[in-house]
Amino acid sequence: MSIPRAQRIAYGTEPSQHGMLHLPSGDGPFPVVVMIHGGWWAAMWDDTAVQPLIADLVDQGCAVWSIEYRRVGEPGGGWPGTFEDVARAVDLVTELKAPLDLQRVAVVGHSAGGHLATWTAHRATLPDGVVGARPRVRLVGAVSIAGVLDLVSADNARLGTELADLDGEPPSGAPGPSEPDAWPIVAAAVGNGMTRLLLGASAVEDPGLYAVTSPVEMADGGVPVLAIHGAADEVIPAEFSRTYAKSHALAEFVESPGGDHFSVIEPDGHAWAVARKWLGEKLV
Repeated sequence: MSIPRAQRIAYGTEPSQHGMLHLPSGDGPFPVVVMIHGGWWAAMWDDTAVQPLIADLVDQGCAVWSIEYRRVGEPGGGWPGTFEDVARAVDLVTELKAPLDLQRVAVVGHSAGGHLATWTAHRATLPDGVVGARPRVRLVGAVSIAGVLDLVSADNARLGTELADLDGEPPSGAPGPSEPDAWPIVAAAVGNGMTRLLLGASAVEDPGLYAVTSPVEMADGGVPVLAIHGAADEVIPAEFSRTYAKSHALAEFVESPGGDHFSVIEPDGHAWAVARKWLGEKLV
């Protein structure tokens, strides 16, 4: 019986609780990259922006498990549902019916997905009972591209309030919304920024919550992390990734010269070339 080269697999009953498993040609077992797309943790965007990276990884011989998850603007999105879904979807790698090498699993994310990918790399440090604790997959590495790695600073700066303007000019290279009906829901609630909308509290109101969700605040999880950020990112400050790397011994920061928020995920660009090489070394 042949194995489908692309297969949609549900991990829950909600519409966003699914992923797409993409397999390269050959018999395997294949190294695995879990791809986590961004979009302000909001229901308006899916993995369209990272499709070129998925295709490139498959061409390089990797299986890619591109996950969807409940996001702000849909039932169950935000804390804890978003984090529950990401943890569950990553752990599902151990159960996928495909020739996968579970000793070679990495995670990659862009923007809000970069935050979630890096959070995944720190799950082993979470106390029992906290969402995401006791991960079932041992990662060999995580790549954050333009990630929101400092949620305290993001909350203090109230980043994401531009989503309140339904007619605002999007950043250069940004994809259109895949679920435009969710935008008015997010716009009506984003007055204090997307981080507070994601977590339901400010960093001052609930520092304990930020301690288990903001990668800058979390202890080293034993997983190497590459934090790449464009020097000209107009959406998420590169300082977030730089600060993260300075505070974690297993993290490496690379600044992509002239890169903005979306040029860093161009498959023929500098940032992805660095990420591809780094992943290749970890997944051998």
